[in-house]
Amino acid sequence: MTENRAGGAFGSAALAACAFLAGCGADDANTGQPPATSPATISVLPQPSSTTVVAPAPTVTIGEVPGNPDAVEALRPWVRDLVDGDIEQLVRKCWTIEPNNARDMYADRDGILAAVAQPGIDGQFAVIWRGPDRTVSVKRGEIASGYACPRVASTGATTTFNEADARYAVQRYLSRWVGTPVDPADVEGEYPLVCAGSVLANNPGRLTGSTGFGELTSTTTGRDNVEVSVPVTNSSGVTQPLVFTVTIGPEGYCVNDISG
Repeated sequence: MTENRAGGAFGSAALAACAFLAGCGADDANTGQPPATSPATISVLPQPSSTTVVAPAPTVTIGEVPGNPDAVEALRPWVRDLVDGDIEQLVRKCWTIEPNNARDMYADRDGILAAVAQPGIDGQFAVIWRGPDRTVSVKRGEIASGYACPRVASTGATTTFNEADARYAVQRYLSRWVGTPVDPADVEGEYPLVCAGSVLANNPGRLTGSTGFGELTSTTTGRDNVEVSVPVTNSSGVTQPLVFTVTIGPEGYCVNDISG
């Protein structure tokens, strides 16, 4: 009987413990597991559009040239670059023109645009557009290249050339001979620098063996003539002062003779 009471007492205590712990009769699968949680809600904010609106290129008017549509088409890409406003890019592309002269000539964008909007005139050596303030002229060699780099002058000016142009013609000529042309395309067959009828035409090797040259100086000797002096070094390391006689030709300054 004593054992029965003990068992009864134990059973009563066990029931009380179960009631206190509230764990008896629970599903064993959830025993010791953390309570289930609801899935989190993630809000996705709309992203701003990454589309970039590109402004249309400005419309540029170039006056027609009767009988010479190629002149307009060759000038058009240059005018677009002028409108873009990167003068240094124009200087690099227009390597046939002395760089500082190009910077000065191309500075008046509005004056140039007003000029090229006028009808062009097909002259003897160049195509010309005249505006109220500026006159734009393009040589035939530039037109043939497909990217015409014009010369620009004040309307009414008698010439657009100066001694810097003469020195630059000699610089280009010498640069070819020493193997460092101002541009890879600068070759005599495409961009003549020797005057027609010059003694150099029959003696093209006057500078054969030249390896370098020094500073160029110049003196005007006539309305269209300039003498350019420069020390030239040959392959033996000997430096000799030479004088280049240059004159105005159909494509600008050209080398007529060399002395020294």
